[in-house]
Amino acid sequence: MADVKIRNLVKIYPYIDKKPKKGEKVKKTNLQITDKGVVAVQKFNLDIKHGEFVVLVGPSGCGKSTTLRMIAGLEDISEGDLYIDGKLMNAVEPKDRDIAMVFQSYALYPHMTVFQNMAYPLRILPQHITYKFEIRYLNNKLEKIAHIEEELKEKYSNKPEKLQKKLEKYELVKKEAEARITECNGLIDKGEESYFKKMSKDMIDFKVREIAEMLNISEYLDRKPKNLSGGQRQRVAIGRAIVRNPKVLLMDEPLSNLDAKLRNQMRAEIIKIRQRIQTTFIYVTHDQIEAMTLGDRIVVMKDGYIQQVGTPQEVFDHPRNLFVSGFIGIPQMNYFDAKLLKKEDGYYVDINGYVVKPSKEKQERLKKSKVEEQDILVGVRPDHMSITDKGITGRVNVTELMGTTSHIHATVNNKDIIAIVPNDGVHVDYINKDVTFGFNGNVIHMFSKENERNLEFLSEVLASEFRFDDDLAKKQAEHEKK
Repeated sequence: MADVKIRNLVKIYPYIDKKPKKGEKVKKTNLQITDKGVVAVQKFNLDIKHGEFVVLVGPSGCGKSTTLRMIAGLEDISEGDLYIDGKLMNAVEPKDRDIAMVFQSYALYPHMTVFQNMAYPLRILPQHITYKFEIRYLNNKLEKIAHIEEELKEKYSNKPEKLQKKLEKYELVKKEAEARITECNGLIDKGEESYFKKMSKDMIDFKVREIAEMLNISEYLDRKPKNLSGGQRQRVAIGRAIVRNPKVLLMDEPLSNLDAKLRNQMRAEIIKIRQRIQTTFIYVTHDQIEAMTLGDRIVVMKDGYIQQVGTPQEVFDHPRNLFVSGFIGIPQMNYFDAKLLKKEDGYYVDINGYVVKPSKEKQERLKKSKVEEQDILVGVRPDHMSITDKGITGRVNVTELMGTTSHIHATVNNKDIIAIVPNDGVHVDYINKDVTFGFNGNVIHMFSKENERNLEFLSEVLASEFRFDDDLAKKQAEHEKK
């Protein structure tokens, strides 16, 4: 595994100003158009640690796949630098970056069997062979020899001389294997991990079957891709990537072609794979469920810019702007027009007469950001709303029974909202009734109407505001003074 450092990465495509044909709809884009062309990725800065699982998430066209392809070497880098394990990779060929990639379309060779598809990258290029893997391979070899010796002893039990000659063939192989295991353990004790060499045919066979067993596709090794289901093909594609033991594993929306049930199964499989292999993962998806369940950290993108980087829980609990708050979370966050009031004992939020006092932690962050009274947007997640006597009243339009809970769709102050309420064993039909919804001050999110930033974190430097360097902390302090 390796660390990945991305510094001010920019991707610019040539701009072609096409006049629409008669009757053709003009596609709108929010990407910046400059003299150089269309900027698809803007000043992308990220540090990915050894063995970390980072997920790039965002809507279609936000630049996440383009960023992944630049890391892979499939797209040229217009500006900025890419480092893998401390080495500058901008001009390095994809085959020399020690990375592997799983594509959305599987990209399997149709004329090859599953075994051949997985073994192909091991046959054509030298590989980083870890000493731990070689020890497993040699132990497996010794187990096979022991099994053969038992069969020979049973077969030639009445012919000791012939048995001795047969067994002598394997003595030298056993001694060599045992000596090599001892040597590998010694190298591991010294801190060495691997060596670079082309694998033998037997070693390739062992490696492919080991990975196939881990992915539960051992029984399909002799089949061709056309005889596999979508989920099985995806496992083969993942197996072909991880069989090389790459330093960085890139995955570009690998589950988007699967149905909902298979996606759930494959998400669990990827989590298991991550636990068993030591590599750095960079995963691209537009599905926020995948991002929240798989990633150590998630990078939310929009229009080529990073909107927020953080752990899934951090991004969910503390979205830095309006876009992130609406993109992360199912169902989407509800929004209300409100007034932020500043009094002697702290801040208050007035939502059409319903006054809520933010929690102590929120009060402290608002004070730190020196927030003044203003008109704001207040966000509340559907599962943080409840039916109460005091709150915001709205007319219910639809009630969706979801088993233990109900999703109540209502109109409040001319805005559509959703509340998730428990059924407590009894389903209540609220359709066409006026219902009052309430919530606590610790679950509200306050956004500026001017720039859509979360008012609690105005003092923070956004990922896109400054160029990345080692003096970012100093710039953060200067920004806070302003």
